[in-house]
Amino acid sequence: MLRTLWIGLLAGLIQTAAAAADAIYQDPDTGLVFSSNFQLYKSDGRGITFRVAIPDGVQSYTAYDAVIQMVVPNDVGWAGLAWGGSMPKNPILVAWRGSSNNVVLSSRWATGHVMPTDYSGATYTLFKSAGTKSNATHWQFTALCKGCTAWDAGSGSMRYLSPRGGNRLAFAYSPSKPASVNSPSSSLPIHDVHGYWTHDFSGAANAGFDAAVSRLTA
Repeated sequence: MLRTLWIGLLAGLIQTAAAAADAIYQDPDTGLVFSSNFQLYKSDGRGITFRVAIPDGVQSYTAYDAVIQMVVPNDVGWAGLAWGGSMPKNPILVAWRGSSNNVVLSSRWATGHVMPTDYSGATYTLFKSAGTKSNATHWQFTALCKGCTAWDAGSGSMRYLSPRGGNRLAFAYSPSKPASVNSPSSSLPIHDVHGYWTHDFSGAANAGFDAAVSRLTA
């Protein structure tokens, strides 16, 4: 009986998260429109929100800039986003809070299911004046990424994220912080939870994207 109730509760939480997936979010701080997705990492309803904004008018099979925004509960030691939907051979963003509660962003790449190492092919510029903040329960960051929507997966095999449809993304979570919290190159504790979803980029397009990004990164 208890097992049945537990399964029912978990199913309800997953359905709630799915209902929030691919929502369109107008951010009052940055002015950008995001495609937003909520991913559970605890059965009690705790989860991480992942939001993506891109320029409008982007052609398929091209590289383009993207803005990533994540809303993360305070109990998270580090949170990761794999742009290609798996751990190996795609740009990975790992984020955590430093010793002064500042946001640390680490660009990584993994050749397999091993510790991801520093990756120079994707770079992140944190928005410090808007879209990055914290309160008693959560912390949030917003950043521009160059190199997250197209990459060489090996042997000249290019991967592109579609600007007009669904893209498989992946996340990972650990309750433990990196060994050196102020270093983007720090070693990472192994994740406790990982998951996958299809993120619809078609609702993430923004007219005036370049002008907004220039203002927010100035």
